Amino acid sequence: MKSFIVSALAAVYIFVGGAVSAQVIELTPANPQPTGVKQGLKVNYFTGERNVRNLSQAKSKIKWSKPGKPLPGLNFPDKGQGAPVLTSGKPTLVVADISGYIKFDKPGVYDLEFFSNDGSQIWISGKSVAKLNKITPCASAGRPKVNVPKAGWYDFKVLYWQKEGTACLESEWKAPGGKRQLIPNSAFGYK
Repeated sequence: MKSFIVSALAAVYIFVGGAVSAQVIELTPANPQPTGVKQGLKVNYFTGERNVRNLSQAKSKIKWSKPGKPLPGLNFPDKGQGAPVLTSGKPTLVVADISGYIKFDKPGVYDLEFFSNDGSQIWISGKSVAKLNKITPCASAGRPKVNVPKAGWYDFKVLYWQKEGTACLESEWKAPGGKRQLIPNSAFGYK
């Protein structure tokens, strides 16, 4: 009986240990590292479509999107009904295709968190790190742990949509040995 319990505990340890280690997403720096990077993120908007209710429908609208005013970063808290969504100038019915880079100042494991109203999917180094695919008030789109092998710029992309009501799109991180904080605008760049 004791060996059965020890075996069961070992299996649980391996399973849990494997699950925890599987949760750390390995990132790859942008290659080559970009030069002449401007602060912020590029964004293209598609607006006015009432039928966007999920990421698949949002993605289908990107081909008709138009360049918008760059985002200063990725911290747009809920400012109430009627407030403009991101830099679109529109209060509702917005799809945003956001791209650029995120800069990690040192290597190690970072705890990230993204918040969205309504839906979003975030990719770093081409890997999906967070996803929220429903109409919702401002809610967490994911709390990934990412392994940054070396300091520098990493490819960053967001597909975001907002239907109606209020909007938010925010980001936080905890750098290795640091405290949880908003990801500063200076950590985002585009060419």
